[in-house]
Amino acid sequence: MAQVAQADESAPTNPLDELPQEVIDALPADIVAGLEDGSLEKIPSETMEQLQDSVADRVPDSLAESAGTDPGLTAVIVIIGVLAVAGAVWGAIKGFLKVAVVLGVLAAAAWFWYVNR
Repeated sequence: MAQVAQADESAPTNPLDELPQEVIDALPADIVAGLEDGSLEKIPSETMEQLQDSVADRVPDSLAESAGTDPGLTAVIVIIGVLAVAGAVWGAIKGFLKVAVVLGVLAAAAWFWYVNR
């Protein structure tokens, strides 16, 4: 009997069993097929966005893939964003300093020419 119970626990469950028929009817055929054959574990976020709100609310959270599920990817994107902003600020400061130096040299030359005239 214990072996039968273990076999039942390890048997894969069909994700479609958790969904109401209304949701299954609203899903594209390739998503339903992917859930049936096991190639998909969750409904992709793009598909969730295309469903009506009343239908999407009936999908369990365990089957809905969210856009920000990978914390590593989120960290990389935040780091890239911070570096991009820092690079833009550094480039602007460098540009302002170049303009200030060129205008300072031009002003010094004009002042020198004016005083010696």
